Amino acid sequence: MPLFPLFFMIVLVAIKESLWLVGLICVVFAIKSWMFTPVRLFLTFLLVGTFLIFGRQTTDMTPIESVDLLDAKQNGDRIRYLAAVGERQLIVAATLDEREDLDYERIGWSCQVELTEATILPRVNRGGFDEARWMRTERLAGKFEVKKWGTCHETPGFEARGRRMRQAWMDRMERLPIKQALYIEALVLGEDRLMDQVTLDRFKKFGLLHAIVISGSHIAFLIFTTLWMLKKCRLTRERRAEFVLILLPIYGWLTEWSAPVTRAVCVAFILLLYQRLGRRTDPLLVVAYVAAAQLAYSYTSLYDVGFQLTVGLTIFLLLSRQIWQKMKRPWNWLLISIWAQVMTSLVLQLAEQTEVSPWSPFLNLLIGAWIEWIILPLSFLVGVLLFFPVTGTLMTLHHQSIDLLDDALAAAEQLPVPTVAVHLLSLPLFLVVLAVVVAGWSVAERKWWGHILPVCALLIGSLCMDLRTEERITFLDVGQGDSTVIEKAGETFVIDTGGAFTLSKRTPLRPFDPGSQIVAPFLHTRAETVIDGLILTHADNDHIGGVLGLLKKVRVDTIYFGRYDNQDEKRNAVLEQIKATGTKVEFVKAGQAIRPWLHVIAPAESEAEENDRSIVLLADVAGKSVLLTGDAGVEQEEGWRIGKVDILKAGHHGSKTSTGLELLQQVDPDTVIISAGRNNRYGHPHKEVLERIGENRTIWRTDQDGMITCSSAGCEAMIK
Repeated sequence: MPLFPLFFMIVLVAIKESLWLVGLICVVFAIKSWMFTPVRLFLTFLLVGTFLIFGRQTTDMTPIESVDLLDAKQNGDRIRYLAAVGERQLIVAATLDEREDLDYERIGWSCQVELTEATILPRVNRGGFDEARWMRTERLAGKFEVKKWGTCHETPGFEARGRRMRQAWMDRMERLPIKQALYIEALVLGEDRLMDQVTLDRFKKFGLLHAIVISGSHIAFLIFTTLWMLKKCRLTRERRAEFVLILLPIYGWLTEWSAPVTRAVCVAFILLLYQRLGRRTDPLLVVAYVAAAQLAYSYTSLYDVGFQLTVGLTIFLLLSRQIWQKMKRPWNWLLISIWAQVMTSLVLQLAEQTEVSPWSPFLNLLIGAWIEWIILPLSFLVGVLLFFPVTGTLMTLHHQSIDLLDDALAAAEQLPVPTVAVHLLSLPLFLVVLAVVVAGWSVAERKWWGHILPVCALLIGSLCMDLRTEERITFLDVGQGDSTVIEKAGETFVIDTGGAFTLSKRTPLRPFDPGSQIVAPFLHTRAETVIDGLILTHADNDHIGGVLGLLKKVRVDTIYFGRYDNQDEKRNAVLEQIKATGTKVEFVKAGQAIRPWLHVIAPAESEAEENDRSIVLLADVAGKSVLLTGDAGVEQEEGWRIGKVDILKAGHHGSKTSTGLELLQQVDPDTVIISAGRNNRYGHPHKEVLERIGENRTIWRTDQDGMITCSSAGCEAMIK
């Protein structure tokens, strides 16, 4: 098996990163796949040398006074630049000033700056984004905020000139209608800066993201199309190959040599070069050497989900040729798509992304083919011809093809069971499932039922995790807001959904929504796409701002509102939007029991202050009594008669207007949870509250500890 260079490089990376299990497994495969030849020995030494040169850690601590701006992404009035300072690359974020119209125009320029260092966070919620891992994978030296821009000038050099040319081309693209510009930039240049949240969510939901980024299949399609066109121009076979060999590096340069483009271009270039020289080589060997070279140059690529998926699936397809060749089309295509979905699900488990669509294999064939065969060539034609008069017919065809794609994705969302969630597997169970999938792959070469094993393994693994789920209450880190998840007696309840506050004067393409981007992904890691109840304590945005985003991804049986807080204008607006989704709504007040283990303590009557109309809950979870106080103030707390509790969630995010001394003396909690945002503008939690709680009680804070999970074994923070 010609995969020795890849396994060998993974072993080196595993040793460097202390990934001992991965290293041990790859040592076995490396030994089994070793084939000695002088050329391969030389290439192995070359890989080792590259790894030693580029694998070292940079410790340059030189103060940053100017940066070379390489790329950028704007969202609302915030822009994030990829910048270089010497050998270091870093993130530089800024707020766009209304008086300053420079944004993407700075790409390819060097600017003097005053910077302040920003905090880089690890994963703070299950299923959430791990910024620290992403920064390390991309080998970024830090994240900074711009205090002040200085003078800028064009960066000298060939690469910077290319960036400015690329930016000028994209400026022309962005004069087109936004959806057309989006697909042209994504498919031609691999740039997603115009991608809106709705489109992104649809492609992610159905496992189609690979179809709108530059991948090996895109490069292959472009090569075959170019060769066909050159053949029609009566060029000889040799001249056609030479033309494409010249074109490929130029295309790589225009796309900034992003990691997937580099892999695809290098593999295609080597295979074409061999063909031009009249020699044959094993495509699997080429893929292995290119992937190994990428690891040698940037060893952190091993952590990149895109690297894992593209390399893994390419190798899988090449090794499985005998299976697919025995079957008739289109059934072999469908089977390949199903296997790709299973493999993708396994890789995404490592990134804590567990939402999958049972329709993905079919949609990959239909929608993937539409993008590959229709939208991709039209996007290239329109993109290239932007410098010339473009016929209205071509523009109309491109526009109509995109409209059909959007209609198809919208229709797919209405399919029965559009998505399912697979439980986040524990490491031992993940390894067992992986072993069964590999066994199924081996069996499938001889027996038809081998194709069923991978799907069964994933489903059974998810079921096993579900059966092992213990009672627990989880306080999610939604920033300056509240969201709590209770899992008990086979039911799941969510209390509040968080909300986002923004001062942006420009509408962001990808607005932050904690309901869809924090709460829903967390529920998916628990294999939940349907929950029993959602309790909205009151109408403040930091408690209900994510409700509609959550309802787009998770079905809720019943939503509960406070009986005395349903006449407010904000509440009525939210109610109308919820009712439009067909979700059942109930109103509750003090003295009611939503469940035998979940009692409503307040409100007992209408209050003038909105915070004082908050639903207050007393829950019995995992043998612990938990008091959830919403944003109710000290005066309301004095009227409650509760008794001792084990866990108290501090009121109003730790504001001094809540969690009074009388309440603390009455309930005498062992543990206090404070849900607040990092560096929030209110100064929560207030010093007075922390002093009232005292040092003899355990305090957990989402702004410092991330997500906090409490079970019978105690409480555990996400950030350790």
